Amino acid sequence: MKFRGTAAFVTLYLAAAVLLHGFVFWKSQNLILRGFPDFAVYYCAGSVVRQGLGHQLYDASSRFLVAKQFASDVPQFRGPLPYYHPPFEALFFLPFSYLPWLWAYLAWDLLNVVLLGAVLLLLRAHIARLREYPFLFCFLATLAFFPVFYCLLNAQDAIFLLVIYTFVFISLKTNHQTAAGLWLALGLFKFHMTLPFLLLLLAQKHPQESKRKLLYGFLPGCLVLALVSLAIAGTRAIWAYPNYVLHWEDVLVTREIPTGMPNLRGLAYLFLPRNISNAATLVASFALLAVAAWVIRNAAEDKMFDLRFSLALAVTALVSYHAASYDLTMLVVPIVLVVNYFMAEHGLHRAPARMTILAIGILFFSPLHLLLSFRYRNYAMMALALLFFAYGITRELLYATAVTANMRASVAGRSG
Repeated sequence: MKFRGTAAFVTLYLAAAVLLHGFVFWKSQNLILRGFPDFAVYYCAGSVVRQGLGHQLYDASSRFLVAKQFASDVPQFRGPLPYYHPPFEALFFLPFSYLPWLWAYLAWDLLNVVLLGAVLLLLRAHIARLREYPFLFCFLATLAFFPVFYCLLNAQDAIFLLVIYTFVFISLKTNHQTAAGLWLALGLFKFHMTLPFLLLLLAQKHPQESKRKLLYGFLPGCLVLALVSLAIAGTRAIWAYPNYVLHWEDVLVTREIPTGMPNLRGLAYLFLPRNISNAATLVASFALLAVAAWVIRNAAEDKMFDLRFSLALAVTALVSYHAASYDLTMLVVPIVLVVNYFMAEHGLHRAPARMTILAIGILFFSPLHLLLSFRYRNYAMMALALLFFAYGITRELLYATAVTANMRASVAGRSG
C-alpha cells in the first residue's frame, strides 16, 4: 500500500513537471516563431553548407547574411550567429535547412522525441528492472527532466549525444569495444563532452587488448570525421577553427555566460575572482579526473560496470569546459543505471544510495532549474548537485570494492 502511494505521488509529480514545461513552451511560442531558440545556430550552419558555402562556415559575414533570412528581428542576432561546433555536425542539420524555419524547428524536435523513446527502449532491453515500469511512465520521467525539456525548447543537439552514450553503454556492456569507440568518435561534435570520458575508459583495469579495440574504433572514426570536415570547410577554415572557438569562449566570459554552466568552470566563475577562476578550474578538473580514474581503476568487478560508467559520465559533465543545462541530458543514462543498481543490489537504506537519490531529486526539481536559469542566471549552482551525485557513486564504488577485497581475503584465509 505504501509503495502504491509512493508510486502515485511520483507519477503526479512527474506529470506536474511536464505540465510546467509545457506551460513554458506555450509562453515561448512567440520567441520560437521569431527565431530565438539555439536551433537557429544549427539551422544557419546547415543552410550555409546547403548553399555551397561550407568554406565560409566560420566566416561571420556569410553566416550573418543567412541568419537574416529567418531571424532578422531577434535583437541578439543583429550580428553573426556563433557556430563553434566541428564542420561535420552541420551535415546533421542540412536536410532540415530545406524546410522553413518553424517547420525545421518542429521536425528536429519531433526527431528528438522519437530518439528519446528509442533510448528508453534500448535501455529497457539491457536493464531488466526498467522493464518492470510501464514505458509511458519512463517516458514521462524523461520529459520531466529539466535538461531534456530545455534541450527540446531550444531544439539543441544534446539528445543526439544521449543516444550516442546509450550505444556506447550497450557496446561496452556487450563487450563490443570497437563499436563503442566508433560511437564515441561520433560524439566529437561535443568533444569536450567525450574526450574526458574516453580518458576515464582507458583508465579502467581492462586487458590491453580491450583498450586497443576501443581505440581501433575511436581513431578511425576521428579520421573519417576529420576528412568529412575538411571536405565541407576546406583547409583554411579547419586551421582557423581552434582560434575561432577560443575567441567565442572569450566573448562568453565577457557576457558572464560561465556562471550559467553546470560544471566546475561555472562554479569557479561563480565563487572565485575572475583572475584565478581559469587556473582553479584547470586544477580542480585534473584533480577530479585523477580521483575518478583511480576509483574506476580499482573497482574492476563486472557487477560494478554500471556504476563505473555512471561516474565517468558524471565527471565528464563536471570537467567539461563548456556546458549548458541541456548538456546534462546525457545524465539520463547514469541516473537510470544508478537507480537500478541500488534497487537491485542494496535498496535505498545505505548512505551512498541516499546521497545519489537526493542528488537525483534535485536534478529533477524543475522549479529550482527554472529559477536558476531564468531568474538568477547562475545555473552553475546545479553543478553542486552533480558533484553530490558523483560523490555518492564514488562512495558506493569504494564500499563495494572494499567488500569484495574482504571477501577474497576471507576465502584465501580459509583456503590457506
